[in-house]
Amino acid sequence: MEIQRHLTHSDRISYEDLDWNGARKVGLTTDEVFILTYFSDIESQTLLYMRDILGTEGVLDPEVFSFLTVWNYEEFYHGRALAKLLEECGHPLGHNRVAEVRKKALVTETLKRLGAAAFSKGFPAEFLALYMTWGALNEITTLRGYEAMEQATRNPALAELCRRIAKQERRHFAWYFNSARERLSRSPRAQRIARFVLRHAWSPVGAGVKKEQDVIRLYNLVFPGRLGETVAEEIDRTIGNLPGLSDLPLMTRFAQKALPQASPGRLPLAPPPPTAV
Repeated sequence: MEIQRHLTHSDRISYEDLDWNGARKVGLTTDEVFILTYFSDIESQTLLYMRDILGTEGVLDPEVFSFLTVWNYEEFYHGRALAKLLEECGHPLGHNRVAEVRKKALVTETLKRLGAAAFSKGFPAEFLALYMTWGALNEITTLRGYEAMEQATRNPALAELCRRIAKQERRHFAWYFNSARERLSRSPRAQRIARFVLRHAWSPVGAGVKKEQDVIRLYNLVFPGRLGETVAEEIDRTIGNLPGLSDLPLMTRFAQKALPQASPGRLPLAPPPPTAV
């Protein structure tokens, strides 16, 4: 799984050199503030997600332990960089933001954590296969989100920051995907378990600490209109290449739920019309 390559290329994302004057001049749209706040909130929760996996047997795997250390470090700085951009553009998140967001965590988050710990003790190999598959799905969704933001925004600092973050997210996805493929290929039982759990328990990134309407709003803003269906189908095809997971319409099912709730005729990331002089 080439853990050494990931360790060699690991580093915190640089953002101090961004054009902050240009960022402040262009500013952020209302929708961009919502999206970046959501992204920063979830990226900043990574340490708590890692805490959850530390309570399972999976962390005893030396390669998993090494990668999660790198992953946590890089994701933490994603959150800090996004918070910095928001602050520079006049939308600070507040000193205790991580704690405030965590207070909103759903009961299902606790149940999933306890269930994961119990499941990992009885079926450690199958649990790791499931965990890596779940991680791959979340990472590719996040990656596509940053790529879409880079293309849509008119704020040059935001575009560059999204490009840098996406580069790291691409490596994270590759790790999870390749690790999931290797582990699933060893065990038909792991394939059946992963398919069952994903079909019945998976939810989009951030759903554990965000309201459902916020998750749906985010998806419709980042992937407006039919783009949401196109991206969902592409993600499902990618995950469907994993052993035992073909034709599993997870993102497609969510997109079909989200699309009817999109605001018609709206360009989500477009800046407001100029004020008449």
